[in-house]
Amino acid sequence: MSSLGDNAAAVPGLPELMPLRRGLCLHHRRESTQVVLEDNVRSKFYRLGAVEALFIQNLIENGSTAHAFSNASQVDASFTIENAVGLCKWLAINELTAANSANGGTTPDRPAKGASTPNPFALAFFWKIPIVNPDQWLQTLVRYFGWLFCSQALLLGLACFLLGVLQTSGNWAEFSNSYENLFTPWRGLTLALAWLVLKVIHETAHGATCRRYGGEVNEAGFAMILLMPIAYVNVTSSWRFASRWQRLHVTLAGVAAELFIAGLALIAWNLCDSLPLKQAATDVVLLATVSSLLFNLNPLLKFDGYFALADATGIDNLYSFGQRYAQYFGNRYILGLDAEVPTLPGSRPAWIKLYGLSAAVYRVFTISGLLIAAAALFKGAGIAIAIAGGFSFIVRPLWTLANHLWKLHGESELSLARLAVRLGLLVSLVFGAMWFAPVSFTWTAPAIVQYDPPAVLRSRSAGFIAALHARDGQPVVEGQTIVTLRNDELELELAGLRKELAQTDQEILAAQWNADSSKLGDAQSRRAGLVEQVEELQIQVDSMAIRAPNSGTLVARNLHLLLETYVEAGQELAVVGREDSKRLKVSIAQIDVKQAAEWINHPLRIVVDDAPSITASFSRIETRADDSSPDDSLLATNGGSLPAVPSAEGAVHLMEPRVNAYIRLTAAQALQLRSGKRAYVSIGNSQQTLGGIIYQHCFDFIDSF
Repeated sequence: MSSLGDNAAAVPGLPELMPLRRGLCLHHRRESTQVVLEDNVRSKFYRLGAVEALFIQNLIENGSTAHAFSNASQVDASFTIENAVGLCKWLAINELTAANSANGGTTPDRPAKGASTPNPFALAFFWKIPIVNPDQWLQTLVRYFGWLFCSQALLLGLACFLLGVLQTSGNWAEFSNSYENLFTPWRGLTLALAWLVLKVIHETAHGATCRRYGGEVNEAGFAMILLMPIAYVNVTSSWRFASRWQRLHVTLAGVAAELFIAGLALIAWNLCDSLPLKQAATDVVLLATVSSLLFNLNPLLKFDGYFALADATGIDNLYSFGQRYAQYFGNRYILGLDAEVPTLPGSRPAWIKLYGLSAAVYRVFTISGLLIAAAALFKGAGIAIAIAGGFSFIVRPLWTLANHLWKLHGESELSLARLAVRLGLLVSLVFGAMWFAPVSFTWTAPAIVQYDPPAVLRSRSAGFIAALHARDGQPVVEGQTIVTLRNDELELELAGLRKELAQTDQEILAAQWNADSSKLGDAQSRRAGLVEQVEELQIQVDSMAIRAPNSGTLVARNLHLLLETYVEAGQELAVVGREDSKRLKVSIAQIDVKQAAEWINHPLRIVVDDAPSITASFSRIETRADDSSPDDSLLATNGGSLPAVPSAEGAVHLMEPRVNAYIRLTAAQALQLRSGKRAYVSIGNSQQTLGGIIYQHCFDFIDSF
C-alpha cells in the first residue's frame, strides 16, 4: 500500500502538502472500526472513521495529500476527492496543521471557499465558558474516595433508587400532590439550590470516574443553551479508553449519581413528617429524575444518552449518519429530488434511519419549544430573543434551502410546480392534524379555607385585652364571652358623665321647686344631651366584652399573644363558624379569568397540605380585580405564594391586581378541612385543539396592538 502511495501523482483540488502539527496521535479501538485522534497539546480528542484515520496517519508521516489519498482510496473506494478536500478543510479549521503550529497554534488557517462558517446567531444561543481545571482536585478525590466511582457503586446507586421507588409504592397520589404548588415563588429558591447541587454532583461523577480509569479532566465550566445554564466537564479523554464499558461507565456516572440522590430523597420523603422537608425531597426527585430522562438520558440530544447509545452500539458517528439519512429522506420524499442513498454502518441500518428521522423531528420541536418558552418567560426581551432565534434556526436555513432549490430549478433539475404541490399537501396535512389534536393545560391558584359565612369578631372599642375566655379551635355557643377589654379612660369618662348627669337632675329639682321655668328648660335640655352621651359610652363599655355572635368553632391564630396588648376599634380578633359550613376563597390572576365562564360548575381538583385532594366547583367569581390581600396567610411574607409590597399608608398590597373566586364545600368536605388552611386549586381549560390555541394566541397578540 505504501509503495503505491510513494509515487502517487498530485490530486487536483488538494494542496500538494499538508503536514500536521506535532503532538497528534491515533488510538485504534478493539471493538469497532472507530479511531480516536488525540491532540496532546490542547488535550482534545476527535472521533474518526477507519478510512479518515488512514488518510490522517499518512499526513502525519510525510504530509503528502496525494500519498494519503492514494492509500485511503485503495482501502475504501467510496473515499472520494470531495471527502479528502473536506477532511483537509476540517483539519485546518480545527488548527491541526503545521501552519497553525508555526503561528503559535493560535491563528487557524482561513477556511477555503465553500467551507462552512459558524452561524453567528447560533453562537449567541449556544456557547460555553470554561472556568476551572479540576484535574488535580479530582485526582485527590479519587485517591481517597475512588470506591464511590467504581461499577459496584453504580449498581448500588441504582438499587437505592429502586428501594426508594418501592417504599413510595401506594403513596404516589400523596407524593404527586406536593407538586401542585411547584411554580410558586417561595419554592423557587429550593429548586435553584437543588439544581445547583445536583449538577455539581452529576459533573463530579463524570470527571471522577474518568480520572479513576486514567483519563484527564482539564476543563470544567458552564454552558448556555438559549439562556438556560448547564454545567459541563470535559471528559473527552475517555475516548482514548480501549474498553467501551469503561467509556460507558464514564458516560452514565452522572445520571447514576443523580438517581442515587433521588433514591435517598424518596426514602427521606417516606420517613420525615416535616412539610418543608417533604417538599424539598420531592423537588430533588423531580430534578434528579425528570431532567435526567428528558435531557441527560435522551439519545436524541447529544448529551449522556447519545454517547451511551453510541458506545453501546459501537457507532460513534451515529448523529452524523442519522442526519445524513434525514437529509436524504427530506430531499427524496418531501422535496422530490433525486438524492443518493447514504451509506450507513452495520447490516441492519433500519434503526439508524429511525433514529435520524426522530432526531430531526425532535430537534424541530425542541428549538420551537425553547423559542416559545423564551418569548413567554422573558416578555419583551424574550420576544426579541425568539425573533433572533427564529431567524437563526428557521429563516436562515430555509433561505439557504430556497437558494439551493432555485439553483436546481435553473439547471432544470427541479419543477417548482411539483414542489409547490408537495409542500402544499404537507403543510395542509400538518395544520389539519393540529386542528384535530386535543390539548389541555392546567395551572394552580392559591386559596384559603374559610367558614361560610365567616362571623368575624371585632373590637367595637379600643382598649387593652384584659382576659381571654376561649382558645383557638374551641367550640363556643352564641353569646359566650370570648375576650374582655379594658379601657380606663373610657370608664372614667363614663363616670364623669354620670356624675354630671346626677348634678343636672338636682338642678332640675331645684328649678321645679322654685318654679323657675327658664332654668328648668335649660337643665332639661342639658340632661337630654348627657343621657345620649352616657348611653353611647355605656354601649362602648358593654362592648368591652366581645361575645360569640353564633355557635360554632373559634378560629383565632395567636390570640394568646394579644393578652395585655392594645387593640384598635374595628380590629379583627377571631372568627366563629360552623365546621360543616366552609368555603374556599381563591385568588386568580387576571389573565387566567378570560375563561371564567367555563369554570362554573366545572369539577376542579383541590389540594390541601396534609389532607387528601378533593373535587369541587366554583360557585361565584368576582368581576373586578383588586390589589388588596385576599387573606394575609396567602402573602409570600407569611409563607404563601402571592408577592406583595407595603404601601405608604402601612397597608400591604399585591404586586398586581387579582380576582377572587369562591368554592362552596359540601358538609363532608368542610368537616375534612380546617378553617385557615392554605390550599391550591388546579384549574384547567376545556378541551381545545392545538390549532385552536395557536389561532387564539395569534388573535390576542394582534388584538393587543
